[in-house]
Amino acid sequence: VLPAEDLAADPRVDLDLLLSPGDRLGPPGARERIILSTLADAVADLERLLGADRAGWAWGRLHRAEPPHLLGERGAPVGPLPRGGSGDTVGATPYTPDFRQSGGATFRLVVDVGAWDASVAMNSPGQSGVPGSPHHHDLFGGWAADEAFPLLYSREAVERNLGGRITLRPSPEDR
Repeated sequence: VLPAEDLAADPRVDLDLLLSPGDRLGPPGARERIILSTLADAVADLERLLGADRAGWAWGRLHRAEPPHLLGERGAPVGPLPRGGSGDTVGATPYTPDFRQSGGATFRLVVDVGAWDASVAMNSPGQSGVPGSPHHHDLFGGWAADEAFPLLYSREAVERNLGGRITLRPSPEDR
């Protein structure tokens, strides 16, 4: 029944097994018995994880982004926030057995070379690695929601959206 190792993450293998099982799942009717019994087990697992009220079930209640800080508990925590997808979706958000996101893109960039100011980007958790900074995790919510911010290039667009300016000058000893 098991596919070749290089096909293990390919959903087409599972679909083929369900749609054209041949004798791989046993005698006629075995597929239906397997589906019905595993469906009941899956619903019981979901009730244990998310409660009996199915109206409140949502993938993001289980699957979450909660990036660990390099300093552990001494660092400034970010999250958790709900995440969609999985390791098999376009957004590529694989997860651990406890549903914590374990991989995926933290930086995304789309450059429009025909209209530079139409470019967008995303970085998580934010623009700063400094706890206490207003930019420590200011991009985390947008990143978790698969949003992006404008990546501006022209002086006019940058000046129009300027939130602050930092001027760096060498000290007299560095000249």
